[in-house]
Amino acid sequence: MISRDARSSFLHAAAALAAAVALTGCYHSTQMAATWSDPSARSLRFQHPITVFVTTSETMRRSVEDRMASKFTNATPAYRVLTTIDSTNGAQVRQQLAGMGYDGAIIMRVVDVTDKLTYVPGSYWYGGPYYSFAGYWGTAWGYPYDPGYIAQDRIVSMETQIYALATDKLVYAARSETTNPRSVNKLVDSVLRHVMEELQKEKLIAGTTCTAPTQCGSLPVTTR
Repeated sequence: MISRDARSSFLHAAAALAAAVALTGCYHSTQMAATWSDPSARSLRFQHPITVFVTTSETMRRSVEDRMASKFTNATPAYRVLTTIDSTNGAQVRQQLAGMGYDGAIIMRVVDVTDKLTYVPGSYWYGGPYYSFAGYWGTAWGYPYDPGYIAQDRIVSMETQIYALATDKLVYAARSETTNPRSVNKLVDSVLRHVMEELQKEKLIAGTTCTAPTQCGSLPVTTR
């Protein structure tokens, strides 16, 4: 069972994510705010990783964990094996997963949702005086004053952590920021795409051209 404090935190995160994608603008973009990888990590594929999305919304959890699992070879969404969440004993959960044959864990969660207000200045033009009405009329309407406005962007920050369960060791971590996500699925797909690109750049997974979801992300991560 989830503790009262943890449940409150999870509910807040789930509600914030749902609100974030419901009230955003007409475009979205994702950038990696920070990444880290264990310098001792080398290429050895996880045989059976598990994907976890932290939320109390069961529908959202299933959807996101399925999308995460589609990126990693032989990955299993956590909801299929962890029907209840024990947030108080991570060591026991790790031992449970390791005992079931899972050797890696990819965990994602929303860590922050913020609104950013930006003032977009207006435009105007000023030239020399015009001494005729006819001359000034055309020029004035050719460069009318365009008032400024306030633009609001919603930024959703997500955290991605990858652990080797056998050693209980973090091998990769990333924090992403997505501006104005259009939907939860688009948000997750965008973050996953950037995470996979970073993993390839760090040579933690092999770069491949995907023709099927199961080919899009074998995960060769372990530690020396």
